[in-house]
Amino acid sequence: MKKLLMLVLTLGTMFFIVGCNGDNQESKKKSIDFTVCDESRMPNELLEIVNEKKEKIFKLSYINDNYLYIAVGYGERNRQDFSVIVEDLYVTDNAIYVDTELYMKENTPTDSLAEGGASMYPYIVIKCEKIDLPVVFDAD
Repeated sequence: MKKLLMLVLTLGTMFFIVGCNGDNQESKKKSIDFTVCDESRMPNELLEIVNEKKEKIFKLSYINDNYLYIAVGYGERNRQDFSVIVEDLYVTDNAIYVDTELYMKENTPTDSLAEGGASMYPYIVIKCEKIDLPVVFDAD
């Protein structure tokens, strides 16, 4: 009888542990459809905000009547060969998670442009369905 009770407790504990592991954030993730917006597709107010902030690193979200916009900027760069991509964008019950990366295009010199060369302000604006949750940047 004692062995049977130990077996039941052991099996119950194993099922409890497996059940807890199956109910983590990964299983609650839901991908979000999105579009990357250029300046012509951004609301004027958001475009003004981005233009004010683009010289420095910034992360912001902007909601209008129809959509959620997520903007990430990497500040002034003394090169012209950067691009920003979306590594991950998903929603859980608690928040929207976004992870972007700044990439340098391949096969270009790694040194800065010569004095007097052009700078750029790499940023990305993501447009998605309007979701009233906080945005968490650089999700891991």
